[in-house]
Amino acid sequence: MRKICPSPDLLEEGLRHHQAGRIEEAAKNYRQILSADPRQPDAMHLLGVIAQTVGRLDEALELISESLRLNPSNISAMNNLAGVLKDQARYEDAAGFYEAAIEADPNSAYIHSNLGNVLQQLGRGDEAANCHRRALELDPQSYAAHCNLGAVLKEQGHLAEASEFYRAAIALNPQAHEAHVNLGVVFKEQAKFAEAEASFMQALAIQPESDAALTNLGATFKEQGRLPEAIGSLRLALRINPRSHFALLNLGNALKDAGDFVEAGECLRHAIALKPNWHLAHSNLGTVFNQLGQAEHAAECFRRALELKPDYHPAHSNLLFTLNYLPGTDRAALFAEHRRFDTQFCQGFPDLISLHQNTIEPERRLRIGFVSGDLREHSVAHFIAPVFTRHDAAGFEIFCYANQTVSDGVTTRLRETVEQWREVAGLSDEELADAIRRDRIDILVDLSGHTARNRLLVFARKPAPIQVSMIGYMQTTGLSAMDYRITDEHLDPTGVSDPFNTEKLIRLPAGAAAFQTPIDSPRVNELPALSNGHVTFASFNNLAKVSPAAVAAWAEILRRQPNAQLLVVGRAGNSLQSDFEKHGISADRLDFRDRLPMREFLELHHQVDFLLDTFPYNGGTTSLLALWMGVPMVTLAGEGTVSRTGAGILQGVGLSRLVASSVEEYVTLAVSETSGLAALATLRQSLRAKLLPSLEDPGIFTSQLEGAFRDIWRKWCAKSGDDSLHLPLADNC
Repeated sequence: MRKICPSPDLLEEGLRHHQAGRIEEAAKNYRQILSADPRQPDAMHLLGVIAQTVGRLDEALELISESLRLNPSNISAMNNLAGVLKDQARYEDAAGFYEAAIEADPNSAYIHSNLGNVLQQLGRGDEAANCHRRALELDPQSYAAHCNLGAVLKEQGHLAEASEFYRAAIALNPQAHEAHVNLGVVFKEQAKFAEAEASFMQALAIQPESDAALTNLGATFKEQGRLPEAIGSLRLALRINPRSHFALLNLGNALKDAGDFVEAGECLRHAIALKPNWHLAHSNLGTVFNQLGQAEHAAECFRRALELKPDYHPAHSNLLFTLNYLPGTDRAALFAEHRRFDTQFCQGFPDLISLHQNTIEPERRLRIGFVSGDLREHSVAHFIAPVFTRHDAAGFEIFCYANQTVSDGVTTRLRETVEQWREVAGLSDEELADAIRRDRIDILVDLSGHTARNRLLVFARKPAPIQVSMIGYMQTTGLSAMDYRITDEHLDPTGVSDPFNTEKLIRLPAGAAAFQTPIDSPRVNELPALSNGHVTFASFNNLAKVSPAAVAAWAEILRRQPNAQLLVVGRAGNSLQSDFEKHGISADRLDFRDRLPMREFLELHHQVDFLLDTFPYNGGTTSLLALWMGVPMVTLAGEGTVSRTGAGILQGVGLSRLVASSVEEYVTLAVSETSGLAALATLRQSLRAKLLPSLEDPGIFTSQLEGAFRDIWRKWCAKSGDDSLHLPLADNC
């Protein structure tokens, strides 16, 4: 019997339905054609495209592959088959078909851009950018190519150039809300928050139900510390799209900053359920576990994030910081993990030492650059403020590279004490390194280590001839590009700590840092136990430092002091209640308080008789503030630097007797010291005077620090004196 050929009108009708979005009608036409001729390649191809559109990728792959076998010259089928493979995350296979399509039609702008998108997924950013640039050469009016090139440039950190292409895309299609969203994201990453907010609001004016615009708007509010607005915007985004993993991630981040760690964890777990292999969600969940004092779970999250994305350096920094919290962490293993960070993230940069054009004059005025994301109401500010206020302006010019996105009154006061201030949160690592080179910084100082908002990958680029770490992270950075670390003999005993640091240790007699007491501090009051009839112990540290071993020790102290109470100050402190109950301590003996403004926090010491230091990670700022307010403490000294902070503080005020070498001794000291209230009351009134000698003249520490800076500069000059590449330059106008 003669085969009946399908009518061409049937295919054309199907195409009209397809282009109008009437998918079911189009599919019906294509199936009717195939029922008459099962080998009709065009209908098979187009039916495969419909299957891809509705998410039936295996069916789409089978149909389009067969259509291409029947008609190998169909360039559109090659392109669409590559698109299906891309949707299946088979990027290498997809790239092969896009390349075949380009070989068949070298002048197809959209196929060049499609190949660029796949190459971006493969991490081949430069090749991806070249594809999009070629697409724009072929079709300068291509909205998609402008957007795609902007996305590649954004991912590469070329934010200014990315914004130009997004603006061009908007000029081509002003009503494309996604281009406004993408431009806003670039502004957000540049810390241009007003411009970012305007872009997201423009996107919402075009499409009010855009969950992407609402999510990014919420993330922008969060970066500025506008948490109620952030949470509101993100909840609205989730009402529009309850399955938005991106909105869930950002809501979790905002709730974490607001102190709601329980709901934050729920949001992040939901995001992981929707996108199990998302490294960001795993890493951010780790930060929530840290805030809840669950360091082991946090470490697991960070390791999982690194398994999923080995080049995600923030997760590795978070892991290193977390390992300091874990009791029993082997010091050699911890050092090896720091060195692995250096190997993984810091060795891919060329040796730029020959680019340092600093004038070789040992006694000239030096340019000292400080890099920090904590130049605000933060513990780091208490320690660096005396250096800024007391520095020798004739011998040293201070440049601050402020990496925070939220500033406050402390920021304003710090800015007034230094010669140069740069807001750098919106700069890429390369851009910041270039800015530091342009400033011709002689000694660049890291105040963060592996804490939040660090810029260690800037230091890896060696933008200054001498690089030093201090204050923010009482531990090695692990970077081979970091030359020195400021410490003291208490924290890092000579011959004991040196093998576990990539930096050469500079031990200052005045200590590892100066400390500035808060302005307008309350007076020291009488011992509360004299009127309360019971002793009140307290912990004021970040909950992440409260290890299970510390909780067990505190519970034992409460058992031996049957009338005593324990005050815990910190976000989600009440999450510890069940841990204490497991040790037999009832809820009525525990008092959990949230974080307080500084004045109220200091006044809270009027209710406290004795401080219990955390271990293995000791307190620092909170311990000094407690002593300032007349509250003594007990500490447990360990081997590592972070386990010796409390010992150094107590030894500095002549209270070495309160430094324990075992958990049992820690418990015994806390009980014995609080058993005699008369002696404790006398000690309370004497503590501020004991602390004053180390605080009343922060110029001593600053002078020693500047002396160390001058010494290492002289050594560098002596070593570099014969290097003809170091050319003297005129000062900036």
